[in-house]
Amino acid sequence: MKSYLSSEDVLSGLGDKVTSGLARAVAKTRKDLAAYRESHASWVSDSSERGLANWIHDRLWAHVCAEFDGHSDVGLSDREPTREITVGVNYRLRVKRHRLDGKVSSYATQTALEFYAQGVQQAFPGMEEVRLIAGYDWDADTRSMGDAVLSLRDGEEEVLWQIALPETGTGLVGAPARPIRPTQPEPELPTIDLPEAGTDDIKGEVGT
Repeated sequence: MKSYLSSEDVLSGLGDKVTSGLARAVAKTRKDLAAYRESHASWVSDSSERGLANWIHDRLWAHVCAEFDGHSDVGLSDREPTREITVGVNYRLRVKRHRLDGKVSSYATQTALEFYAQGVQQAFPGMEEVRLIAGYDWDADTRSMGDAVLSLRDGEEEVLWQIALPETGTGLVGAPARPIRPTQPEPELPTIDLPEAGTDDIKGEVGT
């Protein structure tokens, strides 16, 4: 059975400078989007979802690079279309928008599938790699950015936990994981057919 690091362990391993830097990068990108929308509202409204996502991603990556420039423990790799952040020898991150149900989107390439799968690569003790998704909540209905978030998953669809990163950079370690909204419909309650007058027969049927 696989074991996974808790959100508290991951935040402690990344350190306050990294987690607060990610949160600041998202906050600055959110301001960029607001300025873009204010100065070119028609451009934003005419943008496709993919086009707007790419614009936001470029701004977010620029802020990430500015936040971690000169940080001795952080590496930045920009080999388009793949952009990654490494922290020490144990953490590798990609930056993506998270839908409100916790899902992220990627082309199902072999590289992407390997990134999402935890524990598939052999490593010496103490050098195991944890792969994380940093980024932001995205409300598709309002086309707006929410909190900076960090998530751990094993496979693209299996979200183990997701947390919000406070922009102040304080109180990060031990921050509670935010529950992921369910992606499956809730089961319906049983329905009961009441007997007709004069009968003693009651039967329960589960609604579909």
